[in-house]
Amino acid sequence: MLHGKAYLKKAAVSVTLPASHTPPIADTAGADPLKSMNVTSRSTTRTVRPTGFTLMEILVTMSVVMVLAGLTLQVMKNGRQKAHLVRATQKIKDLGQSFMAYTGENGGLLPRENHSGSGDTWEAAAEPEAREVWYNALLLGMAHKSVGEIGEDGEPQLFYEDSYPLHVPGAPYPKSEKKFKAPLFAIGMNSRLQRRENETGHKPQGTVASIQAPVNTVIFLERGMPKDKKIVSAQANFSASPKAGPKAFAARHNQRGLLLFADGHVEVKAPADIITGSGKVKTLEEGSSVVWTRDPDDDPN
Repeated sequence: MLHGKAYLKKAAVSVTLPASHTPPIADTAGADPLKSMNVTSRSTTRTVRPTGFTLMEILVTMSVVMVLAGLTLQVMKNGRQKAHLVRATQKIKDLGQSFMAYTGENGGLLPRENHSGSGDTWEAAAEPEAREVWYNALLLGMAHKSVGEIGEDGEPQLFYEDSYPLHVPGAPYPKSEKKFKAPLFAIGMNSRLQRRENETGHKPQGTVASIQAPVNTVIFLERGMPKDKKIVSAQANFSASPKAGPKAFAARHNQRGLLLFADGHVEVKAPADIITGSGKVKTLEEGSSVVWTRDPDDDPN
């Protein structure tokens, strides 16, 4: 029988280590270090994945958005231009109807193209001598305040309101009331209908009956204002006065503008249909369908 102390020593030797004990380090001597590194590298590559969008995906998305935005803006612009053209056409037609009524009530006389006094300011438009000027005579026939009455009442803002018959949608009117010092016309009467007599210097009004080609002869046109774009380099006199010739024709609707003819119909024309690049007014013989004088045989364009 073993002694008590010897028995304890023998028992202690036979005790096994618990499972939580740190395992022995394997002997890596002789292992290939490169193979070990490759394994680690491949393992790392498999586990790391990129998140979010790549730079290329962002650039493509931005390009698509920009293209769609450009198309949307162009569609909106085209729609706005078409709306302006429809409204402007109706307004110049209404002016033509008032023109017909005026000539019928005044023995065929044409209204005057402008006031020959001190210019076409608010004050001048209100003078008695300006009563037969078209911007007074025709507006009275349309049951609206004439330009002279607007000047008398000191209400220039009425002239620039969209509801006023002479307000043309799309025209570059001044935005500040400080610039309403004078009426700026976006429509003008054809200045070649009333010629000054050489002997007397007088400018007779002329009559509807003296217009030889009413289907072709212009009475009113969209006239250029200082901020209107010139489509043909030879265009000139974008002064916003109440009368206008061929070179002052404004093209506000996709590089085209409106002409009202003596028979009451309206046409949309481009400046190139009316004048050449050098500024010469085209005649019927040169292929134009537009006449600017009452008698093209006696007084060509």
